[in-house]
Amino acid sequence: MATIFSYAATIFFIFLVQSAGSIKYPIFERIEDRCLPIVNQNSTNTSHFLKYSDNSLHSVKIPYPSWTSARVLAQISYILLNEVMGYSTVLIDTTTSSSEHVVSYVGGCADPDDPGCAQRDAQNPIVHFTLETSSSADSRAKNLPDAVRPALLNVLDYDLLDEWYLWQDVVDAGLSSPDHLSLDFFRSYFTHFNPHRFFDSWARIFDLLPPSAIVRCASMNAESSYPRNTAQYTAVTNDSRVACSHNDSVWFSPACRSNTSECVPLLLQGRFDSAMQIATLLRLPLALVLVGRGADGNNSEFLTAVGSGRFLFAWHQPDDRLADPRGRLPVPLTLPPADPIEQAQGVYRAVPAPFKPRNYGWQRLEEADRLVSHFL
Repeated sequence: MATIFSYAATIFFIFLVQSAGSIKYPIFERIEDRCLPIVNQNSTNTSHFLKYSDNSLHSVKIPYPSWTSARVLAQISYILLNEVMGYSTVLIDTTTSSSEHVVSYVGGCADPDDPGCAQRDAQNPIVHFTLETSSSADSRAKNLPDAVRPALLNVLDYDLLDEWYLWQDVVDAGLSSPDHLSLDFFRSYFTHFNPHRFFDSWARIFDLLPPSAIVRCASMNAESSYPRNTAQYTAVTNDSRVACSHNDSVWFSPACRSNTSECVPLLLQGRFDSAMQIATLLRLPLALVLVGRGADGNNSEFLTAVGSGRFLFAWHQPDDRLADPRGRLPVPLTLPPADPIEQAQGVYRAVPAPFKPRNYGWQRLEEADRLVSHFL
């Protein structure tokens, strides 16, 4: 593994790929130093290519997204395909931290934020397969139009966790208080404990973020990447007050709706619909705010706000991009165990159950090269 990471340090951007002018976020090819020792001169030859239906030859395009575990998988894939198996191979730095984006790129979608993939070139995908596809990206893959929907290649044997987190200093403050609150446990958020006193006000979010960073509730419709599913929420909770406040930017849960100053802010990147249910069914006093991916598609504004304030926030593991000034990773908030049967029916009393990541491939990958399609 040390070899891989020293190898990674020699990577640098080489040029913007030709298709980048037509897509929403910048994408780069990367040039690589060789990792494995040269046994003989033939081992440096790359004589294998993907062969498209028009008989044109193409390099294997491996995604290189911004989270560490996927980058390690990408580098390993590059070494094996290029240096061991002899395929012409490039790493495509997608520059964004969204697993959904990579799924869309496999379908040839120009706008990775468009779940309908209206602008697309299904004959020439931006990358040929995904690495470590998350549960939300799995849903994206299944709901893309038939003409671009990727093929499932395999399921990996470890879990991805989408959870709610808080910083260790907030946990420490709760434990050292006269009430000795365990703020990493959901029952400590019942309103009579006044958990809001350990967090910044929800209004501070708007001091830290520009208005353009906040996703308005009106835009969270069924056609968007962030559906709120308010009809399902009302059916499950019997709460019909789904309107948002503060310029359509914040939704207050019933537990603190009568006094919003007692709401604990929760910053989300998605799953607004399940967060509403969890807050109501568990009687948590929360102010929900959804932050977009930002102009760079890399959640930079979300990360800045989370790192600058004392909030609850949604995050995922494995991912090491979030740490406090002392290098400590965020602490997960313990919620009730996930019930996969309930969640399959659209009922959420906890964050989604652990998810085993998938790898999806371009739907014509097996036709282009059967060995590469079975490589993962």
